[in-house]
Amino acid sequence: MDNLRDHISEFFGFMKKATTAVQTVDTIRERLDAEGFTELHMNGSWELDAAGKYYLAPYPSMLVAFTIGNTQDLTKGVRMIAAHTDSPGFRIKPDPEVNSEGMLTLNVERYGGPILNTWFDRPLSIAGRIAVRSDEVLRPEVIHLDLQRPVLIIPNLAIHMNYEINKGLEIKVQKEMQPLLTQLMEDAVKEGYLLDMIAKEVGVGPEDILDMDLNVYCCEEGILVGSKEEFISCPRIDDLSMVYAAMEALVGSMQEDGLNVVAFMDNEEIGSTTRQGADSIMLSSILERICRGMEGTEQWSSCHMPDFFVISADGAHGLHPNYAEKNDITNKPVMNKGMTIKISGNRSYASEVETIAAFQQLCDKSGVKYQKFVNHSDQRGGTTLGPLLSRYMPVHVVDVGVPMLAMHSARELMGKQDFLDSIEIFRTFFQLEE
Repeated sequence: MDNLRDHISEFFGFMKKATTAVQTVDTIRERLDAEGFTELHMNGSWELDAAGKYYLAPYPSMLVAFTIGNTQDLTKGVRMIAAHTDSPGFRIKPDPEVNSEGMLTLNVERYGGPILNTWFDRPLSIAGRIAVRSDEVLRPEVIHLDLQRPVLIIPNLAIHMNYEINKGLEIKVQKEMQPLLTQLMEDAVKEGYLLDMIAKEVGVGPEDILDMDLNVYCCEEGILVGSKEEFISCPRIDDLSMVYAAMEALVGSMQEDGLNVVAFMDNEEIGSTTRQGADSIMLSSILERICRGMEGTEQWSSCHMPDFFVISADGAHGLHPNYAEKNDITNKPVMNKGMTIKISGNRSYASEVETIAAFQQLCDKSGVKYQKFVNHSDQRGGTTLGPLLSRYMPVHVVDVGVPMLAMHSARELMGKQDFLDSIEIFRTFFQLEE
């Protein structure tokens, strides 16, 4: 039981620091450095050793880490888990201050598909990157920052001024979702307030800040809920629960042969069509360099062999007790009843009969349960990383995830046992000997 508690408390600690995609990668880097992983760089030479542990972050919000078996024998298999670092939310626009009678709000734009009404009346904070003037024109200095304190809130309008609120109203991001930052005193400077605030936070002059890439995030911490504490309620479960589970599995496993990889990609929530997203050649280019460093250039084709297996790990829709009719009539995963295999006849998920069966056997070997998810036939489902990964790498892919409720809410919900099972499944996957 103590070990289970450790996993939960460590996950909550991870989530407190993994507030945006950039901060998530920074947090992963800290963990990998502590575990003895060696950092690689795209513009450097790679000398990869047997039993080596390595990682690289080609972009601030993307990271690939891998471990090499004692024999460096790729014919024994390449195993990869892919997940994404981004979550739905809001991005702060340039010159964002909006002043209404001394109440200063920020102009924001929607990122991805958040459930808007869940962001009202919650403590919010700011994290991301800023670009600072440097001596090299084409290379400004980039600083990562996370305020890690509640500086924003989006207040609801009182019901007495909006009696129709409980009947359901459309929410306009440009009007209703401007977060409140501060109340200005009469002599306060109204223009550039956020810029001055950020400059003081990082210790630079406001005139030296050239641009800011800042996001609003929910700064509430994760908690266990339920009469038996059987559920986990936390912001950004989609998809940082799978990022954490894959990271834990990689650092906690050892293999005799082959290559184990985790790939954490950005921008899945907006289609992945960026250089750091799954719809890019970057990941396959990295794998090519890894294989060349291990076996020589002529061995790259071995990475496309039948024993290259990818688990695309992303949140899955669990059965909501108040909306059971939204699920398929026979395939309706329930929280705490097993990891979910995601299946789609139109291939919005990459799972195929061979990979589905393989994952079922992996669950059996891990001693954990599994379930299957298929969309209700009259509902349009989402997609994930799997189909994009298989576009660039013709390998075996299965799409899986923990069944969740409130996906894309400011706080999401998953089963505690499913989360712990995901770590066990991923660890077994990385330690398979065949």
